[in-house]
Amino acid sequence: MRTRLQQHFLLSTLLAVACSPAVALAQTGWMACPVPATDKTNGVQRPGNLSPQAVYIEADTALFRSQGISTMSGNVHISQENNKLTADQASYEQPAGIVTASGGVNFSSNDMQVRSRELRYNLPQNTGEMQEAEYDLSQANGQGFSKRVVQESPDLTRLEDSTYTTCPVDKPDWSLNASTIYLDHRKERGSARNATLKIRNVPIGYLPYFSFPLTDARKSGFLWPVMSTNERSGLQLSLPYYWNLAPNYDLTLTPSLLTNRGLQLGTEFRYLTDKHRGEAAYVLLPNDSESDKDNRYYFNVKNDTRFDPKSSLQLKAEGVSDDQYFVDLGNSLEATSVVNLERRLEYRTSGQYWSFSTLLQDYQVLDGGIAPHARLPQLLVRYDPPQTYNGLNLDAETEYTNFTGSTTETNGTRLDFTTRASKRFSSEAAYVKPSLTLRHTQYQLDDADSTQISRTVPSASVDAGLFFERNIKQGRYIQTLEPRLFYTYTPYRDQSNIPVFDSSARSLNYNQLFAENRFTGKDRIGDANHLTASVSTRVQSPEDGRELFRASIGQVYHFDERKVTLPDEAPLQGDRSELILEAAGEINPRTRLSTTAYWDSKENSVNAGEVRVNYKDDKKRILNVGYAQRKGNFESANLSLSVPVNEHWKAVGAWERDLQNNRNLETVIGAEYESCCWKTRVASRNYLLPDNTTRENAVFVEFELKGLGNFGSGTRDLLQNRVYGYE
Repeated sequence: MRTRLQQHFLLSTLLAVACSPAVALAQTGWMACPVPATDKTNGVQRPGNLSPQAVYIEADTALFRSQGISTMSGNVHISQENNKLTADQASYEQPAGIVTASGGVNFSSNDMQVRSRELRYNLPQNTGEMQEAEYDLSQANGQGFSKRVVQESPDLTRLEDSTYTTCPVDKPDWSLNASTIYLDHRKERGSARNATLKIRNVPIGYLPYFSFPLTDARKSGFLWPVMSTNERSGLQLSLPYYWNLAPNYDLTLTPSLLTNRGLQLGTEFRYLTDKHRGEAAYVLLPNDSESDKDNRYYFNVKNDTRFDPKSSLQLKAEGVSDDQYFVDLGNSLEATSVVNLERRLEYRTSGQYWSFSTLLQDYQVLDGGIAPHARLPQLLVRYDPPQTYNGLNLDAETEYTNFTGSTTETNGTRLDFTTRASKRFSSEAAYVKPSLTLRHTQYQLDDADSTQISRTVPSASVDAGLFFERNIKQGRYIQTLEPRLFYTYTPYRDQSNIPVFDSSARSLNYNQLFAENRFTGKDRIGDANHLTASVSTRVQSPEDGRELFRASIGQVYHFDERKVTLPDEAPLQGDRSELILEAAGEINPRTRLSTTAYWDSKENSVNAGEVRVNYKDDKKRILNVGYAQRKGNFESANLSLSVPVNEHWKAVGAWERDLQNNRNLETVIGAEYESCCWKTRVASRNYLLPDNTTRENAVFVEFELKGLGNFGSGTRDLLQNRVYGYE
């Protein structure tokens, strides 16, 4: 006897009950719910020489007829390919090809297990029904009950009075109940009528119609609601609607109710083609009840176009309706601290030894400060050929920039040409690299006199180092010792008549010890005659190259006074820099320590320092402690942790304090509950606004149901940003 008990019939039935199987399969880190054992084969073994497509039947008693109804009873076993069917009684009607089973019906495959009271199925037409079906979907750990499952056609299944959950079926913490569920297998879509979401048998949400995908393919429909609250905007309730307009672009509309401000509408459009990818977001608050400003908006546009492997165009544009937008409508310290928003359009291309880029850049300033100059445009050409003349490296760079848009500072154009020559002499234990740099810069200012300024500055440097290593701990580790000297000389050029378009003083750090110029940008080339001396040591594992410990110490020795300054700043004094010490390493496999210190050898004091300790163990206990200070500027401490209280509960927190002014900058307190089928997170945040006086409170709540996705306010993202190592 040959037949095809269609596996896709029952498998699709089970997949469809989940609102979002794609989300369910994407979940990671969940504890698994127990699945009831349902092996009812009673030790029956299918003959190994039997074709997989053939139907194999065993029963205590059976009566087979070539025409009419064949009957079987007592431990009936039917198998075909990976499908197995057992029942107390079964019959097969020929030539109609109808299978009927009753009494302890069990069906299993690679992906599911089903228990039913009664089954009737038409094999040729792929139609039929099952009564009182209880199922387990092992692939997604989903299970539930359907009073009646009807296969209306090969592509359409109907479930009546159905439930679905990923929790243990006898104690479901949550379940999805629907009077009718339709599954369209051809379109890979499902729809539920009169759907109710229950938490501990308490209904918390009802939808007369609910649509969902049967696969991981995107589909139009409502997403889970989002909720959050803060003092300025009140309770925020959002209900996003997702439009799958095409396989390569989509649109999300998010209407929101802000109880203190009014109705808000957000839109997000995304697209992806062979050459283009990007997104455009726009949020509009037409009438703000808490402000005298109306039509408050935010937009963010991003685009990346790849014309070919070496040519691209990037667009990034961000803006708001007013400079108080983030203060009023943001819900984090980062958002309320934004001082400017960038708009830029950049084209890049390159050849074998050269590259070219052009940039259009402008800013929207939010804090009332001086706006940076716009670059309209900036043109940059780089030439970097391979080594020539017995290892000599030559490269050149030309940049033209039109600085405009400032109403308080001088505008103008700048043409800068830089060429470099260097050669590295090296062996296994030492290297020396001398370099020569020549920079010429030409300015044309937009002042009353159309002032022209030119500047030519050469620089020379020598970088030299040694490398020693030894085995320690009987060869389990390798320790290195790496002394390094770096000398640079740049003659003084008076640059006080040159405007500052994009230059600023670099913050001193360990890497800056080996830089030729102490300024960023091209408007200031610092005079230099100094020597940097440093030494580093590392401890590494030879097996995997893992760095267990690293320490460095370095200092700059100045042989001349530094005369080049930024406007309204005094020349730097002293014949040596602060002594910079850096160290990082593993205290043990669970704890890592990193520290930086700036030591003033004349005052015998630490001018600045930072210490960080990160702990994480196999029990997912996390503790991060940090301290930072700069004498006379700031002193702060931060603490974050994540501690499992028991199998289900986890406490999470983060704290940052301004020790110099004796005030808290931000405090986050949260908790997480996780079972095998759902999670919930709640967090409270208190943070300081940019006026350094007003404090804001915000509350975040999030539910994550295994198999249905999550809804809430992004609490997980908040805790991941605040607690290093939190998952």
